[in-house]
This record gives sequence, C-alpha cells and structure tokens, in this order.
Amino acid sequence: MTKVNTAAEPAQKISKRTLLTYSVGGIGRDMSYTLYSTFLLTFILYTKSLSDLQFTAISIIMIICRIWDAVNDPIMGVIIENTRTKWGKFKPWIFIGVISNSVVLVSLFSMRLQSWSFVVFFAFMYLIWDITFTMNDIGYWSMLPSLTSNSKDRNLLTSLANVFAGMGSIISVSLIPILTVGKDTIGGNTVTAYACVSAIIACCFIGGQMMTVFGVQERNVCVDKSEPSIGLGKIVKIIIKNDQLLWVALVMLLYNTGSAIITGLGTNYIYFQYGYNGSFVTKFVVTFGAASGIIMLLFPALCAKLTRKALITIAIIMVILGYSAIFLISLISTNYYILCVCGAFIGLGQSTIYMVLTVNITNTVEYNEWKTGSRNEGIIFSIRPFMAKMGSALQSAVIMIVYLALGVTDFTNKISDAENSMYKGIITEGEKLNQINGILASVPEKTTLYMRACMVAVPMILLLASYIILIKKCTIDEKKYNEMVADIAQRKELKSQSCAAEETVTVD
Repeated sequence: MTKVNTAAEPAQKISKRTLLTYSVGGIGRDMSYTLYSTFLLTFILYTKSLSDLQFTAISIIMIICRIWDAVNDPIMGVIIENTRTKWGKFKPWIFIGVISNSVVLVSLFSMRLQSWSFVVFFAFMYLIWDITFTMNDIGYWSMLPSLTSNSKDRNLLTSLANVFAGMGSIISVSLIPILTVGKDTIGGNTVTAYACVSAIIACCFIGGQMMTVFGVQERNVCVDKSEPSIGLGKIVKIIIKNDQLLWVALVMLLYNTGSAIITGLGTNYIYFQYGYNGSFVTKFVVTFGAASGIIMLLFPALCAKLTRKALITIAIIMVILGYSAIFLISLISTNYYILCVCGAFIGLGQSTIYMVLTVNITNTVEYNEWKTGSRNEGIIFSIRPFMAKMGSALQSAVIMIVYLALGVTDFTNKISDAENSMYKGIITEGEKLNQINGILASVPEKTTLYMRACMVAVPMILLLASYIILIKKCTIDEKKYNEMVADIAQRKELKSQSCAAEETVTVD
C-alpha cells in the first residue's frame, strides 16, 4: 500500500502556475459577489423609495430566486459532469458565466426605475443574475478538487483560494461604503456611485476569471466516454448515498444563515447608531476581514498543529464570546471601536469554521469515490453554493421581518428621497447630508437596540447548532481521509495491473 501511495504522489503535485492563476483569479469574482450579496439591499434602500408592500415584494422575490438558484446549483453540477470539450468540463462555464453575469450586474445597479416598475425589473434581473453566476460559481469551485488529491496541496490550494477570495471581498466591503455613502461618494450621490462601482467591479471580475481560464492546468484524468450521462434522477441518488455530504450540507446551511446576519443587519445598524458615513462600515468590515484573512493565511499551519475538530472548537468559543460582548458591552457603552474589536473576534472564529467546512466538503469527493467508485466533483461541489444560497434566502427572510417590524424603511425612504434629489440637482450635496443627519437623529433608541439584539442572538443560536452537528455527525477526520486516499490509490493500481494483464493475454 505504501509503494502505491508514494508512486502516485508526484503525479498529484500541483504546479505553481495553477496554484497562482486559480487562486488570484478569484479576487474579482468575490468583489462582484460581495457587491451583489452585501450591498444590493443597501443600494435598494438608499436609492429607491418603497412602500412596505413593495419592500415585502422585493424581499419575497429575493427569497424565491435564491431558493430557485439553490435548486439550480445541482442541475448546473449535472451539466458540468456531462460537459466534454477541449477546454475540459469546468472552463467553458467559468467563461460563459463571467461574461453574462457582468453585463447583468452593471444593468442591475444602473437602472433608474422606481416604485412597482423597479420591482418588476428587479424580479427579472435578479433571476438572470442568479442563473449566470451559478454557471461561473459551480464551474470555478468544482474545479478545485480536480486539480489535486494530495492532502497538503489540497489544504494549500483551498487556503489560497479562500485568501484571495477573501481579499476580493475585503476590497469591496472596504471601498464600496466610502465610495457610495457620505462625503466621499462618487458623483456626490448614491445613485451615480453604485453605477460607477458596478462597472469597475465587473471589469475586475472578467479579468480575474480570464486568468483562471487561460492559466490553470488541469490534471490529465482519463474519462470513459462510454459512461452514460448523469440525469436529474441520478443526482439525487449520488447526494443521498453520501451521508457525510448530507451532514456537511446541513452544517453549511446553518453556518451560512447565521454568519451572514451580522453584515445583513450590520450596515444599517452602523448608519443608524453611528452616522451616515461609509468609513464607519469600512473600518468595521476591514477589522472583521483582516481577522478572517489572518486565519486563511495561517490555516495550513494550524492544520499541521491542530486537528480540525480542535480548530472548530476554539472557533465556536471565539464566536460566542464576540457576539455576547457586542450586546453586553453595548448596554454600558456604544463606543464604535469596541464594536470593531468584537467584530475581530467573530471574524477569527467564523473564518476558521468556514475553512474547516470547505475542507470537509472537498473531502466528501474522495469519500464518494471511496464508497461508490465515482468522484462526481461537479455535483458534490454544487452543494456548497446550494447551501450558501439557501442560507442567503433564510437571511433575507430574517432581515425582511426585522426591518418591517422595526419600521426601518420609514427612515431609509427619506434618505433615498434626499439622495435622488441631489442626483437630479434639486439640492446640493451639503444640503443632502444635512437632511440625512436629521433623519437619522429621529431614529428611536429602541430601534437600534432591537436591531443589535437580532444581529447577535440569531447567529449565536445557528452557529452553535452547526458546531454540535459537525462534531457529532461529520466523521472524516485527517486519519480517515488519508486512509481513503490510500485505499483509492491501491484500487486504481490493482485495476491498472488487471487491465494490463488482460491486454497481454489478448495480444498473445
């Protein structure tokens, strides 16, 4: 067994070119996704004047489309599994997805419609965005496990991919608030600013993914062309038979729902609590993101020193401490920098959990091959964005309920009117900012208190639940993974020897 594993190892080493072009290619990709996922609702609230019914309609559209998009992910996984081109099965969809999605992104953030006209336009464009991004998303992440099965290289590639993806996200969350809200807004108003920002980010998205398409060197994997195509019925069987995939999927659903609440509610909470200045959001997010980036950089080293079980236990403790401190300390002091420090603790913990979950779902590819003889990367890795989008749908439902219950749109509509008045030249930028400061001063203290309570309680409950399930049900630890890889290599070697013997007999 040892000889087989050692012999197979060199063929599985990943090249520096592939490591770099795959990882760096994700920067623009996550810049685009962050603009869409984190700031789309902010864009709507601060550039559109909506009744409660219209806001509810938009929220329901987001929930339905994200659920559909989640269902569409495994379908895209099937399409990828059945793709056979000179570019391979991943690159065509990465290319098509990035071009079409960038066009939709700019259109979505540039349209000047209001009221029900915007709601109808939004419904159509939101659905198209989901479909086009899925092409790129499934293609990109499904490619990762196909590039190497070497455990150390897998951890390094996963870490670097997430580091650069995180870098793209940090760039977006750092610059977008400053460029779209407050005194440094592009064009002096949020309407113009978001249109310009979306165009710049779309160019970065296309450039980064072209680097991946033309730079990544896929491993030469022998494909049996006589193997039947995978249909929609088989996809369900593949997922159901992989018990570890099912448990990891549930954990990811809970994690994605809980971890996103702090940003989903946090932006408006910061504006309401500390003022209409994008730098407040930027400082908080940079602190949060820097902590996340540290973990991503150190993850391979941490994995060498600690087991994933130990890492995630430490992580959940940090998360609980961070969220608890945000609420308890805020009862005594609303100091902005205390919020940032608490955010750093949460960032460290949540990032560690995410990295462990990414490795866990990647390892279910080998588990699937070990258990069934087939890898099915496209289908298995479609579960990651599937659960991310289902979590996003649940997050949208939580935010809708919180905002409607607290009457948040009463204040954002007034801010939107001021932004559009400045865009139309009716008032000056200074007059606009004075009006908005007066609007925020009228927000009741209990509104921000309840927003903070929701921002803390919901994530704590969901993340703790995800930790319990992960510890009790997800059994692919480092030892079991290495045993599976060795066993798979031995089976392939035996099959290869058997085929060679049959060929010899045939020739004789």
